[in-house]
Amino acid sequence: MSIVSAVILGILQGLTEFLPVSSSGHLAIGKHILDFESPDMLFDVMLHAATLLVILIYFRRRVFLIIKAFFGIFFKRFQKDYFENKRFLWGIIIASIPTAVIGLAFEKYVLAYFETVVFVGYALIATSILLVISDNFHGRGRVTAGKSFMVGIAQGLAVTPGISRSGTTIAVSCMLGIERDEAAEFSFLLSVPAIIGAMILQIKDAAITNVDMLIPYGAGMAAAFISGFIVIGIMMAFIRSAQLKFFAIYCLILGLIVVIFL
Repeated sequence: MSIVSAVILGILQGLTEFLPVSSSGHLAIGKHILDFESPDMLFDVMLHAATLLVILIYFRRRVFLIIKAFFGIFFKRFQKDYFENKRFLWGIIIASIPTAVIGLAFEKYVLAYFETVVFVGYALIATSILLVISDNFHGRGRVTAGKSFMVGIAQGLAVTPGISRSGTTIAVSCMLGIERDEAAEFSFLLSVPAIIGAMILQIKDAAITNVDMLIPYGAGMAAAFISGFIVIGIMMAFIRSAQLKFFAIYCLILGLIVVIFL
């Protein structure tokens, strides 16, 4: 893999990981059109690490408070932090349970039966509908255990290529009445255990087959981090202003093109 190819793939990862347009769907379409082979496991792990780093840095204040809240379960010193941030702490834990169960149970079947390019097109259309509907909700509620579980189910189902993980979890959170800014923050933080879980499953198959590949892989990782960090701030602004319809239009047009012409 050349440095240019790695950088292009890194930019695509950084953009599609945070924009509600389905990174897996775009990969499936790209493979179909360009007869493109998926990058090896090590490169995939490095790209996931880059997007994980983006989330941890961008939401560093909330991440720090959640970590303190976790310690508050065991130590009185952090009990104030626990009570102030427990809804995010337990929300992420509760939501991750159905996500893990659904993801592990159905991922192989999804990849085997639903990665056909036509199915991806229909899934993108479904994503567009979900995004349009979510723009009509302007709740003022907070993250709760019940809502977290429902969002976790939605994230698990988003393993389907063409169904955007971020778009689905944000949309479902808004539909459940969660305030839009908190819905976005919760959605992105919820991806942290999902990304870590995916990396753990992948890393056992990741190996350095060619030392010369470390330079383009590193360039791709840097490109994913930079593009992701830029996009996540833009995405937060779109969510706050209920403007996900722009991404819905894109998903609808791309989905129709795929279904009709591919």
